[in-house]
Amino acid sequence: MEKWIQNLMESVFGKVKEIAVETSVNGRSRYLAQKMEDDFSFRLSDRNITRYYKAYITGEKRKITPNKATLNALAEFIGYRGFEDFIRRNETKEEEKCRKFSRQIKKMYKQIALSLVVNFLLLSGLFFFVSKYYKKNCMIWMDDHYEKIRCSDLELEVELNEKVLAKFKKNTGG
Repeated sequence: MEKWIQNLMESVFGKVKEIAVETSVNGRSRYLAQKMEDDFSFRLSDRNITRYYKAYITGEKRKITPNKATLNALAEFIGYRGFEDFIRRNETKEEEKCRKFSRQIKKMYKQIALSLVVNFLLLSGLFFFVSKYYKKNCMIWMDDHYEKIRCSDLELEVELNEKVLAKFKKNTGG
């Protein structure tokens, strides 16, 4: 993205240099600010324009990234429909392929993440259902003792009581 902002700034200031009568940086900045307001109804201060010039053209200042609206307005100033149009019409075939591939990779990552979340929820629900359904939480009398069973509303089943299950056995005498 930084490369494209650099290219845009070079194109904008190249055009300003060609058409502005002023030769100083401040004069050209005032010209561009006025032109942006008159032709595109976009207010951009000449101080910001000077900062962009010193950052992107002369390298005197630290680069500050313009916001999307500013990038779009500057691209319109040099004849494009916006910043995305500027990129699209100036990128090489390799850059276009890389951009499309990058978009596809991001889309694939989103799909994988969504798939993982859905699978996690499905497996969690399945595990919960299986653990509840197959849990042996009842008992039934079998000949001489109680045995754990899965609750199934049988006539003789009772709720599981671990103490009774362990100790309660039929007395066979003796």
